[in-house]
Amino acid sequence: MSDAAPLVYLVLGIPNSGRREVIFDLIEGGIPNSEQVLYFRPEGEAACTHDEQIEALDNVNVVSWKLKDSKVTHGKITAAPEKIIFLAPGLSDPADCAEAIKAWTDHNHCQIARVLTVVHCHFLSEQTVAKAWFDACIHFSDVVLLNRREEAGNKWVKDFETSYKKACNPARFIMVKKGRVSNPAEVLDPEPRRVSLYFDELIPIEDDEFEDEHQPDDLKPDMYIERLESGQRAKPIPEIGKFLK
Repeated sequence: MSDAAPLVYLVLGIPNSGRREVIFDLIEGGIPNSEQVLYFRPEGEAACTHDEQIEALDNVNVVSWKLKDSKVTHGKITAAPEKIIFLAPGLSDPADCAEAIKAWTDHNHCQIARVLTVVHCHFLSEQTVAKAWFDACIHFSDVVLLNRREEAGNKWVKDFETSYKKACNPARFIMVKKGRVSNPAEVLDPEPRRVSLYFDELIPIEDDEFEDEHQPDDLKPDMYIERLESGQRAKPIPEIGKFLK
């Protein structure tokens, strides 16, 4: 690793949602060629043409990784990157990913820059039961990239975005057109815009006046990360694989 803390980006989304073409666009259009990028590609993902495009970029090193028991395991790192991009496994639990990436980032003295969710709008418009999975992704996300919109229709896309804005979600919702965003640098800007405080360094408050049920939000465990005494999540997320055809 380099002396300066590398910025870490986590990309969430289901298979075939255009995650890797977006990653290629963000690297090519938003990161100077002088900055080294370490790209963590999940094991077991079906190959696509954008894998070759990402690997062909002069400033990119690729490492395979896998998620197991909310932990990151990966191959040998030989680069000293300024930027690190984790592509989450397409069928993974977003809470498991968040927990694993935070632990890895803390251990390696990196900084979480942003979490991005690529939404397959056509899929979600047909499989509305999968929304709880996307809700969890967007809970952790600073940017929501709306892709595969054509068959979903403009009204569905607008209603989808509006529902989060009405809930005061601060994330940026950005359209993806032909695998590209209008301003890659805006997407990569490390200013936090996420609902979750899980990745943020919070100053602990030593104050006995708060009862557990009346604690400020920044003192409570993240609702998707919190575990019961049994070890199960307090707010389980449905398995996305059940909804994929």
